[in-house]
Amino acid sequence: MKKLTITNFKSLKSFSINGLKRVNLLTGKNNTGKSSILEALSLYAIKGNVNWIKKLLDSRGEIVDYRNESISADHNLNILSSLFNDRKIEFNEESKIKITTNNDDLSLGFIKFTEEESFNLDSDGNKVSITRRKILIDNTEENVLYGLELKSKDHSQIISLDRNIFRSRISSMNSMNFHLIDSKGNDIIDSAYLWDQVTLSEKEEFVVEALKIVEPYIDRLSFIGEDGYRKSRYPIVKLKSSNKIFPLKAMGDGINRILNLTLALVNSDNGYLFIDEFENGLHHSVQEKLWEIIFNISIKLDIQVFVTTHSEDSINSFAKILSKSEKYEGALYRLERKDEYVKANAFSEEEIKEASLQKINLR
Repeated sequence: MKKLTITNFKSLKSFSINGLKRVNLLTGKNNTGKSSILEALSLYAIKGNVNWIKKLLDSRGEIVDYRNESISADHNLNILSSLFNDRKIEFNEESKIKITTNNDDLSLGFIKFTEEESFNLDSDGNKVSITRRKILIDNTEENVLYGLELKSKDHSQIISLDRNIFRSRISSMNSMNFHLIDSKGNDIIDSAYLWDQVTLSEKEEFVVEALKIVEPYIDRLSFIGEDGYRKSRYPIVKLKSSNKIFPLKAMGDGINRILNLTLALVNSDNGYLFIDEFENGLHHSVQEKLWEIIFNISIKLDIQVFVTTHSEDSINSFAKILSKSEKYEGALYRLERKDEYVKANAFSEEEIKEASLQKINLR
């Protein structure tokens, strides 16, 4: 994507950004919407999948009682309102969440609708029930239901809120391949599962090479655990200088963050990778090498990357990698909030490089 517009998502009432490149770095003070942009992008990539919405709400501490079968529409509306600007519960076009790129778009909005059941005969003469839904503009009709409407360029879906949608299996519209790494370095997808997807492939080598940024003597990586059960499996490594096996967790937070980040990256081919607070757990001395790996793999696997940071070290190391090769395409945006609006101030590659040389703070 080259252009992104976000409307009515969380604190982003109206936000747009142009000139996006393969690797995009977002900086700015707290509460300028950096993490919200990543979440909006993930919603766009997965076409508003309800299971993903539940995971986003859980990760932000929103209470989702998905064990209760008898949840009301009002309860669902209140939970989902946390996605909308000012937590508004409104049933009109102007209040919808809209995420638009130059390639596609996605909108999420609350609606009122009615259902009408009719019957047709199939080719064998059997009676088949058909439910037709009608979206309402006003409240003049009886038996009004509440729903969440998901729309993209080629698809439309209405999810009834008069049941516990977080316990239901709801099919989603066609989604894109992506991964979201949160500020703690975690992917929602289990790392052992991601490792299984790349074992004995070229991608496995990419992951091991990334770990060598911290420990150059790593020779092999594997996951072990009770009966091979994914949730209990954990990473171990063998070093060239020893026949012993070492748990990766014993080597510190930094190398484990690199593992999670790189596993997400190599599993995002032909899609997107979103990284929140890149610098967390990473010493400044490893960041430049990690940026280089991100640039190289994103080119090789055709991935567009979006990263947030508060760190001057992250920005400087990003700038140094941009200077290494003309094949590296990167963009830096500093977000600034004025009242209820967020603006993205873009820096050209030349400005990024010059600011790094002159030690100008772009945070």
